Amino acid sequence: MVRARNVNKTKHHKDVPDWEQEEFESRTDIKRAASAITDLGEKLCALPVQTIDTFDLPHDVLEAVLTYKKLVKGSAIKRQKAYIGKLLRKDEPLITQIKQRFQQIENESQLQKAHFHRLEKWRDRLLLEGDEAVNELMQIQPQADRTQLRQWIRSAQTEAKLEKPPKSARAIFQYLKELSW
Repeated sequence: MVRARNVNKTKHHKDVPDWEQEEFESRTDIKRAASAITDLGEKLCALPVQTIDTFDLPHDVLEAVLTYKKLVKGSAIKRQKAYIGKLLRKDEPLITQIKQRFQQIENESQLQKAHFHRLEKWRDRLLLEGDEAVNELMQIQPQADRTQLRQWIRSAQTEAKLEKPPKSARAIFQYLKELSW
């Protein structure tokens, strides 16, 4: 009877080590870390040019990233991605700077999402509670236009009853966005 080779064998997933550490346990760890840096470079290339400019990259890395963005298809993309990874691996402080900037961008994005969720909750409260929520909003934001808000709330409620698009609810959200919170 022939037995399959991979019976009762499981794959153990190892974490990818940071490139910035001094020692690696094996050559496989080195390759995984190098691949992670290359993926970091690819993630950098996926950003818009305006965002890439905020990273303060050295001239050669910036030039390589912009060249990658110009390429359309073929093996040239793979070579350029490997070249970007090579440039990044040469400059370890740059890797940590890029990682920190990505973390900063992620934090800013989460703050903006939380702000929008807070505004959406206010809009929903205004539509459900009406004048009570408007009075509370006026205490927090005294510069808000009470009559305009009431008008939008009435319009949004009639739009909801008639199953029309929520034009007034969107207007309330935009108005809340414009207020300084």
